[in-house]
Amino acid sequence: MTLQFLRPVIREKVIRKIYEQLPKNGITILVEKILTENSSFNRLFIDHYYDFKKRNGYNEIEISKKREALENVLIPYKLSENTALLLETGFRYTEVFFKWYNFTGLIAVK
Repeated sequence: MTLQFLRPVIREKVIRKIYEQLPKNGITILVEKILTENSSFNRLFIDHYYDFKKRNGYNEIEISKKREALENVLIPYKLSENTALLLETGFRYTEVFFKWYNFTGLIAVK
């Protein structure tokens, strides 16, 4: 959950460095907040996530402050963009191993 906090122009360099350090058949695991391909799902997932936070003791002010703090700092990609980034960097294949609302885990093999 770190790429989403890096400027998009830096992400490819980071993934490339990870790729270069891995042995043949090595893997990397990428877990990120993502945007869905459909904006209606984005809104739905965000609403459900805020409801989850409320059920776990966060109030509206805390949720709002957190959202404001992350605005323009956390820049999520779509799942297809993260997959393309991994493949274009040289990973042979990727697979989703985790999905919860707008959080997704990918495994990629060199």
